[in-house]
Amino acid sequence: MIKIKISKMLQRKILKGYPWVFSYQIKNQLPEGKSENMAVIYDHNNRFLAMGLWDPNANLCFRVLSLGKPRDINSQFFLKRLKSANLIRESLQNELTTGYRVINGENDGFPGLVLDRYEDTLVIKLYASSWFPLLAELSELFRKEFSSKQVVLRLAQNIIKSLEPNSVYQDGLILFGKEKSSWIEFKENGLRFLADVVKGQKTGFFLDQRNNRLKIREMAKKRSILNVFSYSGGFSVYAVAGGCRSLVEVDSNSFALETSLRNLKLNFPDKSFPASNFKQEKGDAFQILAKMKREKRYFDLVVLDPPAFARNKKQKKQALKAYFRLAKAGAEVASEILYAASCTRYVQANEFYDAVCLGIRSAGKKYERIVETGHARDHPAKFPEAFYLKSAYFNLVQHK
Repeated sequence: MIKIKISKMLQRKILKGYPWVFSYQIKNQLPEGKSENMAVIYDHNNRFLAMGLWDPNANLCFRVLSLGKPRDINSQFFLKRLKSANLIRESLQNELTTGYRVINGENDGFPGLVLDRYEDTLVIKLYASSWFPLLAELSELFRKEFSSKQVVLRLAQNIIKSLEPNSVYQDGLILFGKEKSSWIEFKENGLRFLADVVKGQKTGFFLDQRNNRLKIREMAKKRSILNVFSYSGGFSVYAVAGGCRSLVEVDSNSFALETSLRNLKLNFPDKSFPASNFKQEKGDAFQILAKMKREKRYFDLVVLDPPAFARNKKQKKQALKAYFRLAKAGAEVASEILYAASCTRYVQANEFYDAVCLGIRSAGKKYERIVETGHARDHPAKFPEAFYLKSAYFNLVQHK
């Protein structure tokens, strides 16, 4: 294995559960031309500290697999971790949920790997190319454990960009099973959804918002709902199931809006979509919200669930400005409740909440924070950098 050296400070962080080493943190000269996908770290007393996945061409080049003592990295090693991950999710089946996250990367002992389940289809998403030599073994292990009919491979953008032209692995590759359609139907809290597991965003669906969708369902009865950045209509389906009076979706993506219509029709075949109490508006969310304000169109409950405004540390400042602007624009057309979410780990929870609260006040509204929410139990977060999802619900109690 490749042997790497790091500072004492980073050694202490890793002992406390931090799982990463970046290329700039390596202190020794490494041999060139080596193709190993594993590396080992010894501490300053030359005692074994950790072994893990090695990606020499990546900025995040080392991901901890095993800490404290050497282990055989084999099927039994991964099976034990998979069973531990399953224990956290076992009650989901009792909630009529067949679409959920089975493995949440580092937090379940599989650094740089995500495994999502959609009925009898499994989707593996890789964020580290060092998993490639283990992929055949892992996909077979996962398939057997869940008796799955199909296993699909999805790749993060950084992996796609680094692929060799003749690579056998491609984004959307069917590792097991015969592709009849990339669309998979699954259940979430008894509701039905379609996900494109080959071409859809993430692994096909935003599974991490399940709990918040359920809360919106509880709040929706007889209310008018505005769902901004509606994507495939997750919040919309729950709002209609909760008995909302009317619903407007906003998204810039035609594919997303079409998918939302499919999901609504799947769950409510007796209803008509579009209809007088259901509309879709395609375009830039900020521009549409400004237009709604000019037209004095107000909604009882506004859902703001944007994509990540920051994909690296350098974008943090502009992301906070965007969250402020979005909260202000949403509050200006919300008459009762505002829900705001962030899905970037580069913005801390307190920073996000401060930006949202400032946006609400700038809209001339007073507010009461109802509740703050984070990760669902199938998306555990065991170290600070893993906490990416944060959101809050606000009662708006006064106009300017």
